[in-house]
Parts: sequence; C-alpha cells; structure tokens
Amino acid sequence: MGQVITALQQKGGAGKSTLLCCLGGFLAYDDARVVIVDTDPQRSCVQWAEEAEIPGLDVLEHRAERTLLEVISRLKKAYDVVLVDTAGYDSAIACYAIQASDLILIPSRGSKRDVVGAATTWKHVQTQVKGRKMPPQIRIAMWNVKPATLVYRHGREALEKAGLPLLQGTVNALTGFENMSWNGGLPDGEALRAFGEFIAALQLEGLLDYYAGAQEVA
Repeated sequence: MGQVITALQQKGGAGKSTLLCCLGGFLAYDDARVVIVDTDPQRSCVQWAEEAEIPGLDVLEHRAERTLLEVISRLKKAYDVVLVDTAGYDSAIACYAIQASDLILIPSRGSKRDVVGAATTWKHVQTQVKGRKMPPQIRIAMWNVKPATLVYRHGREALEKAGLPLLQGTVNALTGFENMSWNGGLPDGEALRAFGEFIAALQLEGLLDYYAGAQEVA
C-alpha cells in the first residue's frame, strides 16, 4: 500500500505545490510509482507536469470532495507514494485529505505570517485527527528560506519555542525552484542538491516509506 503525503498551509504562497512537485519528481526518478492528486483550482502541479513528462509520475486533477477518500484508497493500491496538493488548509477537501494522510508537511518560510500560518495549520490538523488510532506524522518544513538572515532565525526560534514538530532539514531559497514553473521537471544545480538533503532529512526521521537512493536525476 502506498504512503499518502499531503501538503497544507494556511498562508498562501508558502511553496506547498513546489514542495510536492519536487518530492514527486525526485521519488519517481528513484523508480517509485508516484501520483500527485491536485485538488487546488490553481492547478499548479498539473501545469508543472505539463511542461515535462517524468517517467513513473502521474498527476491527477480531482475536485470532488466526497469521493476523495475513495480515490486515494484506490490509488494507494497502484502507487508507492500518493501526494495530495490542497486548496485551503481548512477546506472540506483538505479535511478529507488530512483524514487519508500518513504524513502531513507544512511548509513555512521565515516570515512571521508564514510561521503563524504554520502554527494555525498544525492546530487545525490536530483537531481533525483527534481520536484516530494511527494519526499521521506531521512536520513543519522550513522551505525556501535564507538561513543567514534574522528573519529565518526568528522564524525557526519561534517554531521551536512553541514546541511544534519541526523537520530538522531546511531548503534554501534558490532560483532553481522558481525555474521549475517554466521548464517542468526537477530543479537543477544547487536547488536539486538542496532538495536531496531535504529527502535525506525525511528519511533520517523515518518519515518516508519509500527509500530514495542515490540514483542520479537528470
């Protein structure tokens, strides 16, 4: 059965779609069977996939709230990893995605708005999974950040002080991630290496069921 990973954030523009596209592409190049379920009307994942086909990676648009759980249940039998991109952290379809998830990633930049959004999202997820026998793992990921800045330091310290589940790995702000929207596929250069380290951080914390090896990605 495939692992279901959902990206959520109360604040728009935090990078959840880019994170999922990178994750999906990286794992597919490592021979995983991956599908991204794009429930966001902005269609960011769909548009990215249209620019460059990646073997082993499919992207499915889905807007119907009540059938999402059924669709995810079916996809888990056919894929190693099911990634879900959401529209709104507290929308009905996002709530269904939370219920189906094994891992929830909450991207956050260093700004106060991002950090507050991450904390709000985390609290919302807690209310949705309360009482569940096997609740999902949850991690806030510092994403597209500039680690040498005070903004980053204040943001990370605020998350740590609040005791929120912060992923140890971070991903720096690099132009390679911005270029993805133009050329599809994975970022190149430093951005690709940075995301490889992000994958390693997920693996070190036992958060990825599929083992991503050291295959070269093109």
